[in-house]
Amino acid sequence: MNEGGKNRVLVCPLGWGLGHASRLIPIIKQLQESGHEVIAAGDRLQVLYIASFFSDIRTLEFPSFKVKFSKGSSQIIPILGIALRLPFHTIREHFAVSRIVKDYSITEIISDNRYGLWCKGAKSILITHQLRVLFPKPFKFLETIGVLLTRFYAEKFDECWVPDFQGEENLAGELSHPSKFPRNVKYIGSLSRFKGIEVPQGQIGWDLVGISSGPSPHREILIDLIANLGLKNNLKTLIIKGNPAEGSETYDLNGVFYAGHLNDLEFAVAVKSTKYLICRAGYSTIMDLNALKVNCILVPTPGQTEQEYLSSYLSSKGLYRTYKQSDLVNLDLSTIK
Repeated sequence: MNEGGKNRVLVCPLGWGLGHASRLIPIIKQLQESGHEVIAAGDRLQVLYIASFFSDIRTLEFPSFKVKFSKGSSQIIPILGIALRLPFHTIREHFAVSRIVKDYSITEIISDNRYGLWCKGAKSILITHQLRVLFPKPFKFLETIGVLLTRFYAEKFDECWVPDFQGEENLAGELSHPSKFPRNVKYIGSLSRFKGIEVPQGQIGWDLVGISSGPSPHREILIDLIANLGLKNNLKTLIIKGNPAEGSETYDLNGVFYAGHLNDLEFAVAVKSTKYLICRAGYSTIMDLNALKVNCILVPTPGQTEQEYLSSYLSSKGLYRTYKQSDLVNLDLSTIK
């Protein structure tokens, strides 16, 4: 942070699920403990989630780039649409954040995966674990261009923070370790709100816990698949839907328990006391699993190349098991240790 007293920091997560907001929680805590004022700006769901941790935080609605994946396993058409529209949205975000910096006297910006949020009037920091963007097979030839564009935008910021480790213990593999880095890169280690959390012993456990995340429609598809898996195997099942707007109360619906969201301790108890755990392969989820020291079944979002790579990379290191979403229909959990 800039030296010389209290700073006003604008924190902006990408609105693709809760992961980008989740990994900002420890940063916001540290900023507030250091006496800085934090303003959280983003999509409604993300700022609502952040506000659930910090009752006195100021929030602004500042929507990020919207995505919607297809129901099928191929996401080529949606990804092509994202690639065509994203540069124009990035430019619009850049001018929009400049107005926010001026109107609210912002001294620092911390942007999680929103590449347009740099501003000459404030110190600008980009957080990303994806210095190399993986393209689906028909567009593999574009990966070099993707790396160059990522580096170009990252270097617009004063600093680029990578939430990973540099050595063999890294969690993101080639995603966070490309052949050529932006000049302003700093590896800051894993980010998780669960670091240091202690779970009481002897808690009543679940047979199956499922955590759904990411954009629609596959978030809802995963919820239904896990519910059917629990019912078919006669398991005591809890599904965390990843939607703070639905509250944190657990409720029973047709023999399956659901919660829109759980507080940190309840979440940690659930995932550490269950026999089987099923999660998406989002990077923020993986950092949380690493902090909680739990194993799980990773189910990447179909056609989302980043999650497919992460699940394959981490399963090859013996850390997790991975299955396709379609495998859940006939998955025999009794064969899995």
